[in-house]
Amino acid sequence: MLALAAALSGGAGFVLSPAMAKTFRVNVVADPAQMDPITYSEIVAGRILRNMYEGFTVITDDGRNVPALAEKWEPLTTGPGFRFHLRKGVKFHSGRPFTARDVKYTYEALLKPGGKGGLNATYLNIIVGAKELKDGQATELAGVKIVDDYTIELSFTKPDVLFPIYPIYYMDSGIVAELGADWMTKASAGTGPYKFKQWRRGVSVDLDANTSYWGGAPKIDGVSFMIVPNADTALSQYDAGELDFVDVYAAAVRRVLRDERYAKELIRVPRAQSTYLGMNQNLYAPFKDKRVREAISLSIDRNAMIRGLYGGAAFPLNGVVTPGMPGFNPNLPELKFDPERAKKLMAEAGYPGGKGLPPVDISSTEAFKDEITYYANQFNRVLGMPVNVKTVERATFIRAMNAGEVAFFPWGWTADYTDAAYYLSQMWYGPSPYNRPRWKNAEYDKLIDEALTVADDDKRYALYHKAEKVLLDDWGMAPVPMTASVALRKPNVKNVTLTPFGFSLFSKIEID
Repeated sequence: MLALAAALSGGAGFVLSPAMAKTFRVNVVADPAQMDPITYSEIVAGRILRNMYEGFTVITDDGRNVPALAEKWEPLTTGPGFRFHLRKGVKFHSGRPFTARDVKYTYEALLKPGGKGGLNATYLNIIVGAKELKDGQATELAGVKIVDDYTIELSFTKPDVLFPIYPIYYMDSGIVAELGADWMTKASAGTGPYKFKQWRRGVSVDLDANTSYWGGAPKIDGVSFMIVPNADTALSQYDAGELDFVDVYAAAVRRVLRDERYAKELIRVPRAQSTYLGMNQNLYAPFKDKRVREAISLSIDRNAMIRGLYGGAAFPLNGVVTPGMPGFNPNLPELKFDPERAKKLMAEAGYPGGKGLPPVDISSTEAFKDEITYYANQFNRVLGMPVNVKTVERATFIRAMNAGEVAFFPWGWTADYTDAAYYLSQMWYGPSPYNRPRWKNAEYDKLIDEALTVADDDKRYALYHKAEKVLLDDWGMAPVPMTASVALRKPNVKNVTLTPFGFSLFSKIEID
């Protein structure tokens, strides 16, 4: 299991020195849709929360999984599952110790009826008793056994070799009793290097350094995530010295790449983000015809998008799994731009020149207005398809996608752990709440179920490739170019960068 070897080997934490009186300022595109590890399900929230909360393992800047809140683990001998040995001496931001009780509490909070468990809840469905707890038929999670304060056993209904690397964020079991149900507006309940200070909606989310952090106190006083929806505004703030690090949004990438002033401060890396055009067959009847879905894909001039729309700062994606991710298939055929075949397929489906197609909205957030405008124009020009552009407030849009209420949309899914299953089992697996276009295929689901029982990397990857082919052959979605991550970093800022998985760990930042 080469890809899992680093995660399964155990290791030390990150040791840091005393703090300096500095605050690191970085932009995010919007207010977080959530501010707690239970309901969390989107990228802005994830970028903030991963500095306050931790899981059993953490991804390093070079893509390795290393132990964090669990020092080591081994498979159960009585059936599928694991025994985890927790790191001793870890304290929550409240000062309370991190123990096995908090692990069990977190799982139950994610699964309880009405708890609105977000992204992390999906990892727990294999624990014995998860269904009964979610259905309200039990009050405790039967498959969790607390051996002692620092040892916990998890029994599964089926094997899942990736469970130790899932980014489940563990929270303080005493926080609700202390601060009430709205605790996340007052404090954080994690063990991470930073703790919640304040959330000024539309302005910033501010974190203070956790001077008691088990990995050593950060070398700065805190972090401010500045909420800046507009790309030009973010660059202006960086130029004015109001941001130390700017995540360059797609609309400003060409400007930055062409400006020699930024050459020494520029960071550009491929993004581990699976990008696609979603077509919800439940909401727009023509999408039920595979020929229509294929025609949509054939109408996209991906090379022109990379050159023009993204100014060269993007890469082709011919499937679901991004290059460099364990389980990536390098042998997928290139997706073609073929307007003549697209027109032929639409005519065969009963929509020659777009005749008979009902209007449909292509939707996304304001940050993606250029992309959806391109798609609308392209589908109208090539297919005669009546497509309207619709921009939606971000949190509202994410809730609607999660509920399966958006018919036609471009979106992406950024990996939180280093295995292709993050894309394949979250985005397109039938029962997943994050299968936003609601595409379903029994053969695909069976292959994913089987893959997660296989510890051997090569055999597991072969199953991933079969599942990905099922999705692509059915045109369940249309892969679209994945943009590069582009950022600017002030010369006095050290030990922070962009990685394919987003911002690097902020625990090591130094500001001169």
